Amino acid sequence: MKFINKLSFIEPLLVAAAIMVACNIYTLLPLYDPISSDLSISREQVVIAASIFTFFYALGLLIFGPLSDKWGKRTIIVYGLGISAASTFLVSLSSGEWTLFLFRGIQGFTLASFAPVAFSYTYDLFKEKKRTMLLVYINTGFLAAGILGQLISDTISRQMNWQAVFLFFMIVYLVLFLMSFFIFPATAIVKDKSSSAVRIMAGLLKRRSLILSYGIVLTLLGSFAAFYDAVTRLSDIPHESLFQIRMMGLTGAVLSLFTGKLIELMGEIKTLFLGIALGLLGMLLLLLAPVVLLTLMISSILVVSSVSLMIPTIITFIANGSGVHRSKALSLYSFTLLAGASLAPLLIMPLGFRGSIAVILAFFAVDLVLAVLLIRTQSKSIIQLQRESMHNH
Repeated sequence: MKFINKLSFIEPLLVAAAIMVACNIYTLLPLYDPISSDLSISREQVVIAASIFTFFYALGLLIFGPLSDKWGKRTIIVYGLGISAASTFLVSLSSGEWTLFLFRGIQGFTLASFAPVAFSYTYDLFKEKKRTMLLVYINTGFLAAGILGQLISDTISRQMNWQAVFLFFMIVYLVLFLMSFFIFPATAIVKDKSSSAVRIMAGLLKRRSLILSYGIVLTLLGSFAAFYDAVTRLSDIPHESLFQIRMMGLTGAVLSLFTGKLIELMGEIKTLFLGIALGLLGMLLLLLAPVVLLTLMISSILVVSSVSLMIPTIITFIANGSGVHRSKALSLYSFTLLAGASLAPLLIMPLGFRGSIAVILAFFAVDLVLAVLLIRTQSKSIIQLQRESMHNH
């Protein structure tokens, strides 16, 4: 009975932690100007600090998954949150570009202890139906965090200062650490006797369908981060309007709650193409129509909706195409997703608003080509499997 009561707390706690951890990927977007003026560094250097965070976060995603197999998932999640509270406090002490780079890098690495382990932890704790819903909520939480992180960061820094943003998150991670310490149960540690993770991942990257899938993944969060980065460059947009543009994006994140149903109705292929179409539409609107608050709000909804549809769909493609090595394939997925998010803002750094939007449009166009190739590859492998089974009979 006691375990049942605990279980009812585990789900909301996992979702809350997922949202709060992912928020810090985006906290720097509204802080480019406050930090650059306070630390007397250029805006570009703050953008680099954001990319350093994302790169080390992506690196951590590859490392903490295998570590949790050795030390136990509960240990990594719980103590990861505790160490993240300390690393987040360090960011608030940044006094120049190098301390900002260093502390954001450390923070990114420590926060990466949550996501890859949380996914496999839910597989250990819950049966299929409950697990599927929980994974949907965690995914939606990650997407909502893209907007929520910006809103929290923007609101706190305007009321107080940019350091207060990181002090707020330090307290949040400390509370999550204490709650998870008392609530999360330990799960069995399964010793993996198979070949090394690096060898398995290298093998996965030889599969054509997975390479094409990872190509799409590379642009997903990159498009999202680049869009909101580009919007902050519009000097004639008042601050209240930026807030509204971000708020409208949240409605797009809600769509990911229904992606599972949409995949059931339309199938993965059509859902993927619908996601790409929404992204293309959002960018074409900004290139062809006047850039006013209404078009920016519509594009904000379309971009977030696009990513909301594409992420669960591409996860399905990767999970189906990787067989027994699903967890390793999904670790690679997480790394690629975040690598894209760290590279995109650097790529558009020298460009103006319209140039940035043109690059994001190109991302979605590349996704379209890769998706067509992916479908053709899958069709060929299905035909090949059918021929082999007929030949065997």
